[in-house]
Amino acid sequence: MAYKTLYRVYRPQRFEDVAGQEHIITTLRHAVEENKIAHAYLFCGPRGTGKTTIAKLLAKAINCTGDIKPCDECENCKEITLGSHPDVIEIDAASNNGVDEVRSLIEKVKYAPTQGKYKVYIIDEVHMMSTGAFNALLKTLEEPPAHVVFILATTEPHKILPTIISRCQRFDFTKLSMLDIVNRMKKVITEEHYQCDDEALEMIAKLADGGMRDALSILEQCLAFNDQHLTIQDVNQIYGIVSLENKIDFIKILLSKDMKKSLSMLEEMKMNGIDIKRLTLDLVDILKDIVIYRNTQDESILFVLSKFYLDMIVPYITCEEALTFIDILMEASEKYSKVINPSIYFELAILKICNQIKDEKVIHVETVAVPKVESPIQEIPKVAEIQASEPIEEPVEEILAEEIIDDSIQEEVIPEPILEQEEIEQEEIPTFEFEQKEEVQSQVDENIQIDPDDIMNILVQAKREILENIQERWPIIKRYLANLNTAKSAGMLCDGAAVAACPGGLIISFEFQPAVNAVNYYKNYKQLSSFLTEILGQEYRFIAVQQDDWLKIRSHFIELKKKGQLPQPHELTLKHIDSHDLDYVDLNEAQEFALKLFGDIVEFKED
Repeated sequence: MAYKTLYRVYRPQRFEDVAGQEHIITTLRHAVEENKIAHAYLFCGPRGTGKTTIAKLLAKAINCTGDIKPCDECENCKEITLGSHPDVIEIDAASNNGVDEVRSLIEKVKYAPTQGKYKVYIIDEVHMMSTGAFNALLKTLEEPPAHVVFILATTEPHKILPTIISRCQRFDFTKLSMLDIVNRMKKVITEEHYQCDDEALEMIAKLADGGMRDALSILEQCLAFNDQHLTIQDVNQIYGIVSLENKIDFIKILLSKDMKKSLSMLEEMKMNGIDIKRLTLDLVDILKDIVIYRNTQDESILFVLSKFYLDMIVPYITCEEALTFIDILMEASEKYSKVINPSIYFELAILKICNQIKDEKVIHVETVAVPKVESPIQEIPKVAEIQASEPIEEPVEEILAEEIIDDSIQEEVIPEPILEQEEIEQEEIPTFEFEQKEEVQSQVDENIQIDPDDIMNILVQAKREILENIQERWPIIKRYLANLNTAKSAGMLCDGAAVAACPGGLIISFEFQPAVNAVNYYKNYKQLSSFLTEILGQEYRFIAVQQDDWLKIRSHFIELKKKGQLPQPHELTLKHIDSHDLDYVDLNEAQEFALKLFGDIVEFKED
């Protein structure tokens, strides 16, 4: 027996087997039950949505001799299924679109059915018929014999004459939902004894774009590639689809304005056969979900992203950036139809997103000769001489990554002290003085003393992966400077750098002491903690240090580690913060008067 494709084998044979189109099925069922059969029907809709299938089911139902119509068991139903019933005639209007063919059809219409109750003419792609053919069919379509039913099917109803449409009952088929397509494919997979991941079926349903026939055709192709266990990776490889994780990584690269890396990643995707048009629409879908989630915080109404993927991208992008990207990508997609290679416009969109150089006006200045005048001021030494005379220190972050937060510290179990207690007491742990080098902000009257034990406790528990995750998100802080509600917190933290981190603990390094004092000030702590929790995705207890002091702390830590004298880790404490009531608010004279006048109903908010 010749092989049949899946969509032919699993074509629905009863109304209840049809996926989707419930409104059409219900209407036709009631019409059959009440014997109110129209003389002409027009089925319109996208390809693969069930027009021809339901046309055959209707032909079965009105000719069925069983109790449940269609029963798919009586002689008429079986012959219609096999395509051998003499009273059900299928015509392809693409190859029978002339006046002569229509006249021949009209001559045959006069004859009564030989086996069934009705003679049914199913004319597929009816929009392909010529105007003359439509006009020849017009009178017969309006007043056919009582035993004749016409079912016209088309994907382009706008090409059909209005006089034809007005003589038919029109049914508009819609694209099938992903759920309907996936459920139908699961039944096929079960019948065929294959194994497929749900993610693979969802991707196939997305590729089918609402068409069941397309979905089964794609499924069949994928099963030919891997008939053991079909996965999402198999589907991506066959159709050149970028995984959702890679698309999110690509958006994050665009956010970093790294043009070179963006173009390199695009070139790699093109080498793997990526469909630029689909990639553009997929990126837009992701960006739409970001905007929706940022405004609603509701995962249930998203189209693409789940909680796992939201955590990967949402903290890195604002609504304004997402909408800007959408505008640029949609502008590019509108031009794809005009060129053979759409990647040209996609590359231009990337350049527009990643461009960081603004156009500057070039001012031409005429040079005027100035006479040389002897200056009494002593000659300033050259920059190169100054730099040569000063020692060059390594960047704090690089030193930390290489020497402090290494893998040995992450997994190290702190041993019992090697030296006896008396020997340890003889060695004094230095206390670090945080000198004030510039004028402290007005709200800080004096230097804030930080307990070195609190810093050391974070270092002995430090883990590389936590620090790298924080450092990856830290540049996001600068984007919050434009928001009036977060500008103060972002301004205090944006010049800092995360240099060490442990579960729930963080050390931030600043170049200047006033910035350190501002971050360590207990009245700022609650606001900064809330802001960091939003940026980093979880709460961290933090300490700010000045870069010079951080180098001393680092050196002392390395020395203790070599001697095996690191202190035992314990619960994180911040003595400079925990000694204060963070909920207490100093009231000025006006606030005290308002509180006295109105009582507890007064609420003070910081501008």
